[in-house]
Amino acid sequence: MNSEEKNKLNASAMEVFGTMYFTPIELLVETPRLDDAEKECSYIRADISYDGPHRADITFYFPRRLGETIAEGFLGIDAENLDERQVVDTMREAANMIVGNFLGKIDPDGACSLSIPAAEVVTSCRPEGHGADCDVLAFMTDYGYLWMVVA
Repeated sequence: MNSEEKNKLNASAMEVFGTMYFTPIELLVETPRLDDAEKECSYIRADISYDGPHRADITFYFPRRLGETIAEGFLGIDAENLDERQVVDTMREAANMIVGNFLGKIDPDGACSLSIPAAEVVTSCRPEGHGADCDVLAFMTDYGYLWMVVA
Protein backbone atom coordinates (compact mmCIF):
# COMPACT_ATOMS: atom_id res chain seq x y z
CA MET A 1 0.00 0.00 0.00
CA ASN A 2 1.49 3.32 -1.01
CA SER A 3 1.62 6.35 1.29
CA GLU A 4 -1.32 8.08 -0.44
CA GLU A 5 -3.50 5.01 0.10
CA LYS A 6 -2.36 4.78 3.74
CA ASN A 7 -3.33 8.41 4.23
CA LYS A 8 -6.76 7.76 2.72
CA LEU A 9 -7.29 4.66 4.86
CA ASN A 10 -6.24 6.64 7.93
CA ALA A 11 -8.68 9.44 6.98
CA SER A 12 -11.47 6.90 6.48
CA ALA A 13 -10.91 5.33 9.90
CA MET A 14 -10.82 8.71 11.59
CA GLU A 15 -13.97 9.88 9.75
CA VAL A 16 -15.97 6.77 10.65
CA PHE A 17 -14.94 6.75 14.29
CA GLY A 18 -15.42 10.51 14.65
CA THR A 19 -18.68 10.85 12.72
CA MET A 20 -20.47 7.57 13.42
CA TYR A 21 -19.17 6.73 16.87
CA PHE A 22 -18.05 10.11 18.28
CA THR A 23 -14.84 8.38 19.35
CA PRO A 24 -11.52 9.96 18.40
CA ILE A 25 -8.68 7.80 17.18
CA GLU A 26 -5.20 8.92 16.24
CA LEU A 27 -2.82 7.26 13.79
CA LEU A 28 0.50 6.70 15.47
CA VAL A 29 3.47 7.97 13.47
CA GLU A 30 5.62 5.18 14.79
CA THR A 31 4.13 1.73 15.09
CA PRO A 32 4.30 0.56 18.72
CA ARG A 33 6.24 -2.56 19.54
CA LEU A 34 4.13 -5.49 18.50
CA ASP A 35 4.32 -7.03 21.97
CA ASP A 36 2.35 -3.98 23.11
CA ALA A 37 -0.60 -5.55 21.29
CA GLU A 38 -0.64 -8.29 23.89
CA LYS A 39 -1.31 -5.87 26.75
CA GLU A 40 -5.00 -5.92 25.86
CA CYS A 41 -6.35 -9.30 26.88
CA SER A 42 -9.26 -9.42 24.45
CA TYR A 43 -9.73 -8.12 20.92
CA ILE A 44 -12.38 -8.29 18.28
CA ARG A 45 -10.79 -9.34 15.04
CA ALA A 46 -12.61 -8.31 11.87
CA ASP A 47 -11.55 -9.40 8.39
CA ILE A 48 -12.73 -7.77 5.17
CA SER A 49 -11.38 -7.63 1.64
CA TYR A 50 -12.03 -5.90 -1.64
CA ASP A 51 -11.24 -6.94 -5.19
CA GLY A 52 -11.19 -5.31 -8.61
CA PRO A 53 -8.72 -2.81 -10.04
CA HIS A 54 -7.50 -2.48 -6.44
CA ARG A 55 -7.26 -5.46 -4.10
CA ALA A 56 -6.45 -5.98 -0.43
CA ASP A 57 -7.30 -8.04 2.62
CA ILE A 58 -7.67 -5.94 5.77
CA THR A 59 -7.69 -7.29 9.31
CA PHE A 60 -8.73 -5.08 12.20
CA TYR A 61 -7.91 -5.79 15.83
CA PHE A 62 -10.31 -3.67 17.88
CA PRO A 63 -9.73 -3.62 21.65
CA ARG A 64 -12.77 -5.28 23.16
CA ARG A 65 -13.36 -2.34 25.53
CA LEU A 66 -13.49 -0.05 22.48
CA GLY A 67 -16.02 -2.38 20.86
CA GLU A 68 -18.20 -2.42 23.95
CA THR A 69 -18.18 1.37 24.21
CA ILE A 70 -18.94 1.80 20.51
CA ALA A 71 -21.74 -0.79 20.61
CA GLU A 72 -23.27 0.83 23.68
CA GLY A 73 -23.50 4.22 21.99
CA PHE A 74 -24.32 2.98 18.49
CA LEU A 75 -27.07 0.59 19.61
CA GLY A 76 -28.30 2.72 22.51
CA ILE A 77 -28.02 -0.20 24.95
CA ASP A 78 -26.47 0.01 28.41
CA ALA A 79 -23.17 -1.86 28.66
CA GLU A 80 -24.53 -4.36 31.18
CA ASN A 81 -27.27 -5.33 28.69
CA LEU A 82 -24.96 -5.85 25.69
CA ASP A 83 -24.19 -9.36 24.62
CA GLU A 84 -21.05 -10.51 22.82
CA ARG A 85 -22.85 -10.90 19.48
CA GLN A 86 -23.93 -7.24 19.51
CA VAL A 87 -20.38 -6.06 20.20
CA VAL A 88 -18.93 -8.30 17.47
CA ASP A 89 -21.61 -7.24 14.97
CA THR A 90 -20.93 -3.57 15.70
CA MET A 91 -17.21 -4.02 15.04
CA ARG A 92 -17.97 -6.01 11.89
CA GLU A 93 -20.02 -3.01 10.73
CA ALA A 94 -17.21 -0.61 11.74
CA ALA A 95 -14.79 -2.54 9.49
CA ASN A 96 -17.35 -2.45 6.67
CA MET A 97 -17.88 1.32 7.03
CA ILE A 98 -14.16 2.12 7.19
CA VAL A 99 -13.26 0.08 4.12
CA GLY A 100 -16.38 1.25 2.26
CA ASN A 101 -15.43 4.87 2.97
CA PHE A 102 -11.86 4.13 1.85
CA LEU A 103 -13.07 2.57 -1.41
CA GLY A 104 -15.08 5.71 -2.09
CA LYS A 105 -11.80 7.61 -1.98
CA ILE A 106 -9.68 5.27 -4.15
CA ASP A 107 -12.38 3.80 -6.40
CA PRO A 108 -14.98 6.52 -7.04
CA ASP A 109 -16.38 4.62 -10.04
CA GLY A 110 -17.26 1.61 -7.88
CA ALA A 111 -15.29 -0.94 -9.89
CA CYS A 112 -14.15 -2.79 -6.77
CA SER A 113 -16.33 -5.26 -4.89
CA LEU A 114 -16.34 -5.39 -1.10
CA SER A 115 -16.59 -8.69 0.74
CA ILE A 116 -18.89 -9.37 3.67
CA PRO A 117 -16.81 -8.86 6.82
CA ALA A 118 -16.26 -11.63 9.35
CA ALA A 119 -15.55 -10.95 13.02
CA GLU A 120 -14.88 -12.80 16.25
CA VAL A 121 -13.55 -12.26 19.74
CA VAL A 122 -9.91 -13.33 20.05
CA THR A 123 -7.67 -13.49 23.09
CA SER A 124 -4.52 -12.36 21.33
CA CYS A 125 -3.50 -9.83 18.74
CA ARG A 126 -0.69 -10.72 16.39
CA PRO A 127 -0.46 -8.11 13.61
CA GLU A 128 2.94 -9.45 12.56
CA GLY A 129 1.46 -12.91 11.97
CA HIS A 130 0.06 -11.82 8.62
CA GLY A 131 3.39 -11.83 6.78
CA ALA A 132 6.31 -9.56 6.09
CA ASP A 133 4.75 -7.89 3.05
CA CYS A 134 1.83 -6.47 5.06
CA ASP A 135 1.36 -2.90 6.16
CA VAL A 136 0.54 -2.47 9.84
CA LEU A 137 -1.22 0.70 10.97
CA ALA A 138 -1.71 1.40 14.66
CA PHE A 139 -4.12 3.90 16.16
CA MET A 140 -4.32 5.16 19.71
CA THR A 141 -7.76 5.08 21.29
CA ASP A 142 -8.94 5.74 24.80
CA TYR A 143 -9.21 1.94 25.15
CA GLY A 144 -5.87 0.74 23.79
CA TYR A 145 -4.33 0.24 20.39
CA LEU A 146 -6.49 -0.39 17.36
CA TRP A 147 -4.49 -2.28 14.74
CA MET A 148 -5.10 -2.57 10.98
CA VAL A 149 -3.16 -5.03 8.88
CA VAL A 150 -3.34 -4.58 5.11
CA ALA A 151 -2.18 -7.40 2.85
